[in-house]
Amino acid sequence: MRAECGGCAHAVRECRASDAPLIYSVELSSFKPHDIYSPEILKFLCAYCGDSSYVYLACNDVVGYIITCIEGGAAHVISLAVRPEYRRRGIGRALLCTALNLLARGRVSEVFLEVRVSNEPALRLYTSAGFTISEVLRGYYGDGEDGYRLRLRDREAARRFCTGRRAAC
Repeated sequence: MRAECGGCAHAVRECRASDAPLIYSVELSSFKPHDIYSPEILKFLCAYCGDSSYVYLACNDVVGYIITCIEGGAAHVISLAVRPEYRRRGIGRALLCTALNLLARGRVSEVFLEVRVSNEPALRLYTSAGFTISEVLRGYYGDGEDGYRLRLRDREAARRFCTGRRAAC
C-alpha cells in the first residue's frame, strides 16, 4: 500500500531486521516498560517472521508496526503499535489487516493475540474486527496485570473489516 499525504509518502512494507531500532522507538512511546521488547529480540522477530510482519512508513519514518509469526496453522500477532501522534488515523487497522489477510486468503485458520485487559482502544479495534476473548490470562504482564487472549477464525469477518477503509493522513 502506498499513498500521498500532504506531500509525504505513506506505505506499508515487510519488516526487515534493520528496522529493529525504529520499531524499538515506537515501542518506547507505546508500551509500559515491562512490555517493551529489546532491539535484539525485535531484530530476531523481524528476521524470523518478516514475511508476515510489517512496518507503516510516513515520510520514510517508521510510525507503526505489526509483528506476526505463523505458528502451525495460526497467525500470532506478537506486537502491534503506532506512535501516539499517529493514532486514530487508521494505521493500526491497516497493520492489523496484514495479519487478517492471512486468514482471509486461507494461509492460516485463525489469528490470535494477547492484550492487556485495560487497553480499551486496542480491545475496541480487535472486537470491531471480529476477535473474541478466548481466555483470561491471569498475571500475564510483567507488572501483574491480566491479559486476554483473543481469537478470530471467521474469514468473512476478516475480509469485511479490511475492505474499503484506508489509513488517513
